[in-house]
Amino acid sequence: MAWACLALAVVAVVLAVESAAALVRGSHPTASAVTITAASVSLLLLTPLAIAKRRLGQRMSSRALLGDGSLSGIGAVTSFLAIAALIMDQLLGWWWADRITAMIVAGVAATEAWRTFMLP
Repeated sequence: MAWACLALAVVAVVLAVESAAALVRGSHPTASAVTITAASVSLLLLTPLAIAKRRLGQRMSSRALLGDGSLSGIGAVTSFLAIAALIMDQLLGWWWADRITAMIVAGVAATEAWRTFMLP
């Protein structure tokens, strides 16, 4: 349980700090076939894995498995948002969309870390 909470908290901090730094620098995301392929594969694999882990974690009342399921879900959401942000950058010139979505994911990760820690 402690490892799952710690991992979620680390994900939250790293995403928040890196995203804020990229926004301040005005850093534009780069899109390549490898990046889009990796994000797409992650989305396709992590989504069902996250659902399965969360369901099993609830049945077993396992904080660790629930936290691990949250990490997989956050990975899936991050992949989806990265693809969406790259599309927004390409079509609308919204270079900052990738950084904002990463900050949203950081907030979700922090919330999940807290929820996993507070489970009975």
